[in-house]
Amino acid sequence: MLRRLSLIALFALLIAACGQQPAAPAELRTVTLAMSYIPNVQFAPYYVAAAKGYYAEAGLDVQFDYNFENDVVARAAAWPQGNVAFATASGTSTLLARQQGLPVKTVQTLYQQFPIVFFAKSSTGLASVDDLSGKSIGIPGNFGESLYALLAVAYASGIERSALDVQEIGFTQAQTVLEDRVQVAIGYAMNEPLVLEQQGQQVDVLRVADIYNLAANGIVASERLIADEPALVRGFVTASLRGLRDTLANPDEAFELSLTFIPEANLGDRELQRKVLEASLPYWQSEATAAQGLGFTDESVWARTEQFMRDAELLASPVDVAQAFTNEFIK
Repeated sequence: MLRRLSLIALFALLIAACGQQPAAPAELRTVTLAMSYIPNVQFAPYYVAAAKGYYAEAGLDVQFDYNFENDVVARAAAWPQGNVAFATASGTSTLLARQQGLPVKTVQTLYQQFPIVFFAKSSTGLASVDDLSGKSIGIPGNFGESLYALLAVAYASGIERSALDVQEIGFTQAQTVLEDRVQVAIGYAMNEPLVLEQQGQQVDVLRVADIYNLAANGIVASERLIADEPALVRGFVTASLRGLRDTLANPDEAFELSLTFIPEANLGDRELQRKVLEASLPYWQSEATAAQGLGFTDESVWARTEQFMRDAELLASPVDVAQAFTNEFIK
């Protein structure tokens, strides 16, 4: 009798299960993350968050769109027009945008250390700021983070820019140093110096972050989005930070996942790109993130950045630093 009752109960459960329809998957909301560079492993935390379903768990279908930094900030500021909810941009760009009346804030900082460096062949001799004197210095042009790096180092060291032999060379820094057309060049720590090393050169690097750290790259969003849809912002930031944690914990996995987002034409040397990711990892961490958590925005760094930018006449008037970022979404 017990066995018969058990079979009857099981049969009833099967009948009930057959009558149920599978739950429809929750519809994801499509939003765009505007990137300030071409597809690259330096965006690994965002790629990992997408590949591992962290954005989907937050109800988001995040589309990656690649463009220039000044454009991506303006597009994020225009939310909800164009559906660009977030953009990758530096703290310097956020400060400039706010002075121009664009209502954006940084909601998560990725680069805790300003990633621009001065680099040279080791035979040149580049151990300190004093070694820049009398040497030709190549810079892509009078714009962007490379210019800010040059001005910040001169500002911190009390050197007049006019005393430095600065030459505009476009985005040919590694090749120009390799061919001895300039002795020193300015570029990204995880880019040009690695290219030279890959070609068998010994390279000396002078980190701008060690001389005058500036507010670097992170995620910006419009004040309207933050006010109207804080849950969307929190979901995106939380998922992005999960991707960052996973990238730091398992760079090998992160690299392989990132490759699925990078067209073959942009990949180039696979071994070099793996080194690019490895070189990026330390720049995403600091003593501040150890205490406050990944993604933390350090107000003291921003205050020093704003002061420098005013003194260097990059900002025409003061910008309220406290209104230019928020840490509420990383908690």
